[in-house]
Amino acid sequence: MIATLAEAALRSFVLGGVVWFGLILCRVRNPHVQMTAWVVVLLASLAMPFVMHWPTLTITRPPLPMPAPADVLPADVSMLEMPQPALPVAPGAAIAPPASNGPSINWWLVATIVYAVVAACLLLRLMIGLCLTWRMARAATPMKGAPPIAADVRVSRDVGGPVTFGSTILVPPQFAGWDARKRNAVLAHEGAHVANRDFYVLLLASLNRAVFWFSPFSWWQLARLAELAEIISDARAIEMIDDRLSYAEILLDFASTVKPRPVELAMARASTVRARVERIIAATAMPVPVGWRKRLTIGAAIVPAVIVSTGMIAYRTPELAPVTAELGEVPAQHYRPIVNFYAMGPASVFAIFREGDELYGQLTGQRKLRLAVGSDGIASYPASSGEITFPLEAERRSSELTLRMNGRDIRAVRVAEMPASAADPAALDQYVGWYRAAPNRVLTVRRDGDRLQVEETVRGPAALLAEGADVFSIRGDNLLIFLRDEQAKVSRVLVQNAISGARLAPRIDAAVAQAIEADFARRVAEVPDRFREQVPVSGGKEMILRGIEDLRHGTPNYDRMSAPLAAKIHRQLNETQATFVALGALESIFFRGVGPGGYDIYGAKFENGTAEFRLLLEPDGKVGDVIFRADGNDELGGIVRCPEEANVRGHAGTSPIRIMLYNELGDDIQVFNLDADGSRKAQSVVRPNMSWTATTTVNSPWVIADKSGRCLEILVPGRQTRFHNVEATSLGARPGRAARRAVPIASGEEMLRRYIEGVGKGQPDYEHMTSEVADITRQQLPFDQAILARLGALRAVSFRGVTALDSDIYIAQFANGSAEWRIGVRNGTITKIALGPNF
Repeated sequence: MIATLAEAALRSFVLGGVVWFGLILCRVRNPHVQMTAWVVVLLASLAMPFVMHWPTLTITRPPLPMPAPADVLPADVSMLEMPQPALPVAPGAAIAPPASNGPSINWWLVATIVYAVVAACLLLRLMIGLCLTWRMARAATPMKGAPPIAADVRVSRDVGGPVTFGSTILVPPQFAGWDARKRNAVLAHEGAHVANRDFYVLLLASLNRAVFWFSPFSWWQLARLAELAEIISDARAIEMIDDRLSYAEILLDFASTVKPRPVELAMARASTVRARVERIIAATAMPVPVGWRKRLTIGAAIVPAVIVSTGMIAYRTPELAPVTAELGEVPAQHYRPIVNFYAMGPASVFAIFREGDELYGQLTGQRKLRLAVGSDGIASYPASSGEITFPLEAERRSSELTLRMNGRDIRAVRVAEMPASAADPAALDQYVGWYRAAPNRVLTVRRDGDRLQVEETVRGPAALLAEGADVFSIRGDNLLIFLRDEQAKVSRVLVQNAISGARLAPRIDAAVAQAIEADFARRVAEVPDRFREQVPVSGGKEMILRGIEDLRHGTPNYDRMSAPLAAKIHRQLNETQATFVALGALESIFFRGVGPGGYDIYGAKFENGTAEFRLLLEPDGKVGDVIFRADGNDELGGIVRCPEEANVRGHAGTSPIRIMLYNELGDDIQVFNLDADGSRKAQSVVRPNMSWTATTTVNSPWVIADKSGRCLEILVPGRQTRFHNVEATSLGARPGRAARRAVPIASGEEMLRRYIEGVGKGQPDYEHMTSEVADITRQQLPFDQAILARLGALRAVSFRGVTALDSDIYIAQFANGSAEWRIGVRNGTITKIALGPNF
């Protein structure tokens, strides 16, 4: 809040400076013109916290290379083929707390308290003055006889001189005994205040001062508007009695007797009467009043300055032109990288890319990252499930690799490579068929004349371009490599995606494909009502309880699982068992809600921490999928400043926790885990506008560095740091700083409405999303579109708060229900999006 108000005050100050300079430059001396100009500035100042960043100038710049996003999937997207993160705990490690020179002071909190106290005092003073003066005006008696002006003139024993409150003029009892000239001057002066609505203008200026009391400009604004109001009213009184000296004497007389309340407009205040008398005597002519047309012209002239003072600049990168459908217009070779693909299991693939002198690796479901090669020739890839290492020389001379991961050797067989050998004319029909891309998704390959077309369960069809023998690509980017068995028949397809890496999809027959598609259609049909009603599936809680106990003992019951989940649990059994042993005994489990993918969400409290389970039950009662997230214990965690890195050590034996970072720096950052010796390990690169997740342990420190390796801040995982935004304005600040923003992002609601509208129509605007958000939207589109169809027309959107990742929380009200949305927006692009219960 403080940052928002400070920015608004600075923008108002700049706007005021521009208007002041314009008035000086144009030699404007007429108080009517100046009053109009400063009223426009006052209104802009009051509205500034709500309208700043609203007008946006979008500048188109050349597209940059698209970075590979983090391995983050929407909450309910199946993770059966995603490697489960291991716990990077160094045995015997300990974290040494940095030396402290004294108690830590939260200066943001101190500033907020000071601001609130002062603002409350000013507002309270204003309210008391309003109430007292309102009671005085109400108790006053109307003047006998018709007053010479069209105003409510009342006589009050509580005033010593003429004052104005709202549209009421209060005069003392001795008013009737004054001479006619004095009475006419008084009524003309106060009548001018009423006609010009000066009371309401100065009330707004007082409110502006109370809100922006820390800004000298707000105090100057109030004083200047009051001064101009008196100048204009003095001119009207002089015009009425046509005697400057007599009017000056009247002002001096009232200044010595009247003591107005804070919200009254007195005819003469002792602090200003001297300057007014001098101005009256020195003036050679009275100011010329201006009509409403001229006032509107003055306001229109200032509006461009107001728009500029509230605006911001956004940069837009145009989407690359789509590839033409005619194969003859596309170069013969589309896919450029040199890459080898190694199968690590039934579906998981580890890819090694060579781009010039650089080596990169990518594991299924994770990012493409630069490989670190040590002096001993061992290359390492920082997977979230644990570092993968292998001898680089073996990769060059062998078709097999032994990958070292979490203390185990994994045999990986090279199944494909690029560039492929030249394509021989082959019958396209041999590729036509169905392939199981995921437990609930089918890849369908069809023939379309003399070319192939591919379609996935949740995506539309796309044409395939020939790249080589058995190799095709989509738009020269995503690869499909058809693999053959011992009989030289196509039995699998390797699907390589720049976003989620490569995975193996076995060939299936039509009946299996239809069953998968039917099951997916069933889920899409069931999800809207389940999401709207938020009622758990019967037996889900008991299934989780049995599963936890089985995994703690290392004896999972595979008969209660779907085949893909059973295979996944079997491969990750050692790591999963270690996680549940570290969590300790289960104390309680409770239902939280239903996610947009139809998963039941449960929270669990263990002896040594908490966790979240997302469960998908099949119609036959088996567990189709489980998504597990460790949430740590009650320890808060924190942020350590970089000079203390030498004193920070890794810590073992604490609760597992998943952390998520989001990079808003505009450049690559690196993430290192600190081991027991304080050495950096497990390097990972996070691209701009991308998120990164890892499962670690509470108090196991992570160094966040720039791309050169220079430390930016050190994150100690805990309850307050599970979600962390890396942004330049708050590096090294204490966690929970997102609360500083109490108002929504200026364009957040508009972007959310557009997003909901696009998803509802099945046509999201991917151009205004980061690649990460676009990928999430594509995967969730069938479910989200069905949910929106069930909820009906959007009625209203209300802002509820800000998350730790600086996303805005909205409640969207529909014709048939409501839903929670979380959205992050930067420079006109959606950077984060989530639907449904999030914890």
